[in-house]
Amino acid sequence: MIHISNKFIRNLLLTSAFMLILVLVGSWNFGRIIYFYDTLRGQIIDIFDLYERPDGGVRIVDFGRQNFMKKTYEKLPDSYFHMGNSLFYIAEKNISLSELADQSIEYTDYYKIYTFKNSLRSCNSIAGDVINRGEKVLINNSIESYVPDLLKNRMRQVKFTRGLYFSGDRAGSPNFLNSLKELKESGINSIVFDVKDITGIVHIRSRVGMVNKYHLNGLGGIDNLPLLLRKCREYGIYTIARIAVFRDHLLYKNDPDSRIRSRKTGKAWNPGSKEMWCDQTSKIVQDYNIALASELASAGVDEVQFDYIRFATVGELGDADYKYDFGKMSNMESITHFLKRAYKEVSSKGAFLSIDIFGVVAWGKGVDIRKTGQQIDLLSRYCDVISPMLYPSHFNDNFDGFRKPGDQPFHFIFEGCKKVMEHAQRKIMVRPWLQAFKWRVSNYNSRYIIEQVRASEKSGAFGYLFWNASNRYGEVFQALKEIMKNREKV
Repeated sequence: MIHISNKFIRNLLLTSAFMLILVLVGSWNFGRIIYFYDTLRGQIIDIFDLYERPDGGVRIVDFGRQNFMKKTYEKLPDSYFHMGNSLFYIAEKNISLSELADQSIEYTDYYKIYTFKNSLRSCNSIAGDVINRGEKVLINNSIESYVPDLLKNRMRQVKFTRGLYFSGDRAGSPNFLNSLKELKESGINSIVFDVKDITGIVHIRSRVGMVNKYHLNGLGGIDNLPLLLRKCREYGIYTIARIAVFRDHLLYKNDPDSRIRSRKTGKAWNPGSKEMWCDQTSKIVQDYNIALASELASAGVDEVQFDYIRFATVGELGDADYKYDFGKMSNMESITHFLKRAYKEVSSKGAFLSIDIFGVVAWGKGVDIRKTGQQIDLLSRYCDVISPMLYPSHFNDNFDGFRKPGDQPFHFIFEGCKKVMEHAQRKIMVRPWLQAFKWRVSNYNSRYIIEQVRASEKSGAFGYLFWNASNRYGEVFQALKEIMKNREKV
């Protein structure tokens, strides 16, 4: 008979407990251990110039987050390979430094192309502007093997919005990412940023055919859209990508077929005007804007916003000769038909679609609806959010009985939102644009902003957006600070 002492049992239990703790700790840190090992391998390869292509690699993510992450380097182009925490490029042909930077920046944490190019030049001792066939290049500051999946981490519903508008240049500036934390702390939970404004400049590195054909990308824009979206996700900021649809100066200038024609001359309609409008009924023009919206939805933005989704209201309107590629339609039918096509494409990619409409359209006057083509009951069927541009200063003097509409912020925001809701064919989210500029306002200050916010909330609108073309929001920040302070007292 085997006698087991109490001491032996105690030691066995202690040993088992210790082993269990080791297993638990090891499991908890397994990802970090493997990542350290993988990093060390990468450093050895770098030091001893062992740049052979690996057959595979270990890519570990924290347990429990697999569904929200994606493998960064799972589908690398043939010219690239990843090892440890290092990404490499082997030139299969002569390539310019600019071309390499352009196609590689989304694999890095660089926000600006020029910064990335300088880094490539420095860390690889590249003297000229050409990388020769067979040369190896280290893509430094590359992102981790696993990053948040921008599609799976997308907002599942439209956020109650407190948002600011930013131009493409501002959103693409080097310090913009650093400002996101301050925006969040100020009470802002959403940003609207230009992807295509009325100039026609496309502010992202788009792969849409028309953009590349006519070189519609502009300098100073958003060079690394995925990085912007990841940072916004990090701070819980809802992203809205704005497209100015039919008023597009660059497309107008580069593609004569995109223009509205004159009935009298057969040439471009309304020549010499500052407003350059593309043909709203043209399949080419519609398809271009839908392709851009689809690209943004596939990139992971939460929402695509259409502005200038209307006909021109200035000029000799009776002289405009439209193509009607989809058959002869009224202005209202043409705009609705386009929106229906776009909504199907954007929603199939998992993003929301919103539209901006003239503030005066909310008052339901036939002349405004026919001119713009913006009929709320029709449009509401094919979008998730309607944003009426209810800037008080934009209403004509004596409108609704007010001599100076710009000095009546509560009335025009409240009434405008309520009227859009009444005209909508179905229950839809109404989110007004609020005035964050002093034009035609006697006393523009934080109180002016607060009155607009109060009117929006009183109307039942689903949040609000602030517009200032120069992106100057001092009064807005002050107003939000006062609003939050007052609510804390309640």
